[in-house]
Amino acid sequence: MARSGYVARAGFYLLLAGLVARTAYDGGTGGEQTNAHGALSLIAQTVLGKVAIAAAALGFLLLGLERLASAVVDANAELHRRALTALQGVFYLALTWVPLSFLFGNSQAGSEQSQHRLTGSLLNLPAGRELVVVVGVIVLVVCGVQIWIAARQDFTDGLSLRQAPRWVRWFAEAAGTIGIATRGIVFMPIGVFLIVAAVQSDPQHAKGLDAELATLAGQSWWGPALLGLVALGLLVLAVYSGIEARYRRVDRSS
Repeated sequence: MARSGYVARAGFYLLLAGLVARTAYDGGTGGEQTNAHGALSLIAQTVLGKVAIAAAALGFLLLGLERLASAVVDANAELHRRALTALQGVFYLALTWVPLSFLFGNSQAGSEQSQHRLTGSLLNLPAGRELVVVVGVIVLVVCGVQIWIAARQDFTDGLSLRQAPRWVRWFAEAAGTIGIATRGIVFMPIGVFLIVAAVQSDPQHAKGLDAELATLAGQSWWGPALLGLVALGLLVLAVYSGIEARYRRVDRSS
């Protein structure tokens, strides 16, 4: 169950790396959003692509269920690790809805517009501004933790590499460090945008990955160069997800 989810995640990061690379090349004028919506739209152009989207949704669902089950049954793990594993499960279960809703006709799933609508709905709730700030802070904290984990290479605790060749162990450590750190750095500004949207009471400030990367693409030479590094980091993260699909110890919290 979990390994199929890691394969689905590897495919998503691989496609996202390609979209970022194209943004760096054409300056964001290609018309394809560099986010979940852009990835889904690109894949869904063929029947086989729609089957792949359904398979990805199933993979995320299975990975979410497995993470929740691991958090419950792994009595030997520390409490904070079990809590983190449970949060991973909740995240992947929520992520399942994006490809599913796209298949069921929601053509804006994962787009910038849907992010603005969701943020606007939250802002209209009682204490909505505070809630959006909390969500933004959570995004920042999670991204910070990801960068910390990458720097300390704590992710290797969950990999069963003892019997793997030496070059695989080295490559897993290098790919995990680069890929996980890239993910944290790339998504961290989204938390800042959410906090700004709450302070300004304007959901249009809740910019996502697409707007963030388009802003970089519009800069001078350093913007596209930085996007190229982001694309490379996401490519490495896709490779690391493939390594996790093979070597991750999925029977325990990690």
